[in-house]
Amino acid sequence: MRNVIITGAASGVGKAVAEVLKNENLILVDIDEKNLLKVAQKLNKDYYICDVSKVEAIEKLLSQIKDKKIDCLINCAGMWISGDMSKTEEPLYKEMNELNRVKKVIDTNVFGTIAMIKSIFPIMKKQGYGQIININSQSGVMCEPPFPIYNASKTGTNAFRKAIQNDLAQNNIKITDVCPGLIQTDFYKRANNELPKEIMSTGLTPEDVANTVKFVFDLPHEITIPSIEVKHIKNY
Repeated sequence: MRNVIITGAASGVGKAVAEVLKNENLILVDIDEKNLLKVAQKLNKDYYICDVSKVEAIEKLLSQIKDKKIDCLINCAGMWISGDMSKTEEPLYKEMNELNRVKKVIDTNVFGTIAMIKSIFPIMKKQGYGQIININSQSGVMCEPPFPIYNASKTGTNAFRKAIQNDLAQNNIKITDVCPGLIQTDFYKRANNELPKEIMSTGLTPEDVANTVKFVFDLPHEITIPSIEVKHIKNY
């Protein structure tokens, strides 16, 4: 069994990834203590409360797991935000696009991913191998005008992955971005931006994405996929 850190493990894709990898030694991480506890108890796994957007929280997490081998890091933690610049004063988008929340989205999606990779890299380098899987997005692959800030966050982590992948490979560490399209989770509802049912019905399930992650996870170590896109056939 491999030791696997999963951020954003309390719900959505992170929870589904934890369930599909339940036979591994999982280290479940999330800011949502209530739901994380439920997942951890159901799967009988270790869990740690951590806001990946905050330096001190990540430093505390590292101190708690410092004696553990880390075979794989799976970054699932993320936040949603939408709204054309010209619409951010409209009631539907105003609260979602307040500057403090914009900063929180960037800090979670970009800093959180980068900080977790930077923090776990020394452990993997020392042990001589490792694997990193980021749940990115179609917004990290193409520019979707209605979601400029979300696009910026996912494009940023995509660029970071591209920039470090060769350096990591020289240290026998592989990294993959899994880039799904629309997913049927409460991701949008938590941002007060719930999508119509007819649109959500064309999305992937969290299990679809989790099974893609498992495919990447199970590849022989010498085989790496830099990025992989996955969409529902009805949602091109």
